[in-house]
Amino acid sequence: MDLQKTDTSIVSGAPAEGAATARLLVEETGRPPRVVVIPAGAEVRVGRAAEVEVPLDDHRASRVHAVFRYDGRAVTVRDEGSSNGTYVGPARVSGTVRVEPGAMVHIGSTKIAVVVSPRQSARPETLAPVVGAVASGGDVVAVDPATVSLFALVRRLAASDLPVLVQGETGSGKEVVARALHRHSARAGKSFLAVNCATLNESLAESELFGHERGSFTGADARKVGVFESADGGTLLLDEVGELSTSNQARLLRVLQERALTRVGSTRPVPVNVRVVAATNRDLVLDVASGRFREDLYFRLNGVTVAVPPLRARPRDIVPMAERILAERGGGWHLGPGVAALLQAHRWPGNARELRHAVECAIALAEGDELRAEHLPPSVRGETEVLSLDEASPLRSKVDELARRSIVAALESPGWNQSRAAQELGISRRGLIYKMERFGLKPRPPTTAR
Repeated sequence: MDLQKTDTSIVSGAPAEGAATARLLVEETGRPPRVVVIPAGAEVRVGRAAEVEVPLDDHRASRVHAVFRYDGRAVTVRDEGSSNGTYVGPARVSGTVRVEPGAMVHIGSTKIAVVVSPRQSARPETLAPVVGAVASGGDVVAVDPATVSLFALVRRLAASDLPVLVQGETGSGKEVVARALHRHSARAGKSFLAVNCATLNESLAESELFGHERGSFTGADARKVGVFESADGGTLLLDEVGELSTSNQARLLRVLQERALTRVGSTRPVPVNVRVVAATNRDLVLDVASGRFREDLYFRLNGVTVAVPPLRARPRDIVPMAERILAERGGGWHLGPGVAALLQAHRWPGNARELRHAVECAIALAEGDELRAEHLPPSVRGETEVLSLDEASPLRSKVDELARRSIVAALESPGWNQSRAAQELGISRRGLIYKMERFGLKPRPPTTAR
């Protein structure tokens, strides 16, 4: 499949500078998702016929299944008498129906999300049509040529069981790459599990990875199945694998070599068939040279290295990624004048995770459906100093409340595990503790087993 020809699409030529456009995010089983850009006044036909503007491989789609039109204000969809129908959410389309931004249109097994980009005084270059694919189910949008090439490589690697080492900065999308490897592989019908090695307690890591038998630990009254057994037949992502202790590196190496594990407290080997994808933001070559990481384990994990470029190295992804986040949230939000330019100018040291935080912060502060420059975090606006707002101002209160809710949500998910919450927020554990003290959030005492 030639990604440069199939994953694309601009309809009826490039939009004029400052023109409004609509984007269809087409997610079709068996091929990379696509971004289809519709200028105002244009329409596109969707179906299995070769002559339509958006051809599908979906066997449940009719030759000319439906027509999407954008009049500069709203997107409409019209079913063309298809056999299996066109659905907006659960409702079958009859005649012409308006599709709200963020809504999902279903054609057979194909999902099409609608994003509208309103007219602006100046449109950035990256909103011009770009050949590309959207990585479904994650933060990474592959519109920039660097990311399109990355996901083309991922699809090729998915056909094998070769172990893959995914390297990239924190928040750059390493787990999205791992999930794509699983989704396009023969193991797609089995489990995909991810374990963060940085959060594993040293004394219990072996049990978490490989399981234990009844009574192996004080208070353990049942057998525990580790993540390797749980992922049997599927794919296991060992995130931040460089954080494993040397003793646990040795245990992991043995399981990879023998393709069998022995639970803690047992002598019986259990065969496992798992494709291992390892991910790290560390330079493991340097760690091997310094003796911090085992060389034999490095070569076991590194069948091939996939480097995920940081967001600043793929600038054409930034605005489509922001639009994707808005589409996921629904509500009809759109980027106001100058916002796209600010997003592209920022360096994004926190990568996709920081971008999502910035967009969600803007949504929380916006009073209408337009996200304006003043709704973005100060760092994204290019301000190096902290906001000079009065502590009692409404905007300061909104910012503080949003930050507090984000911290509480991150803490509650892993049961108030501060290390995991800090990683989820993209900050250090010390930074999290500082913020907890600022907002009066005290660590919850550990629960006592009965």
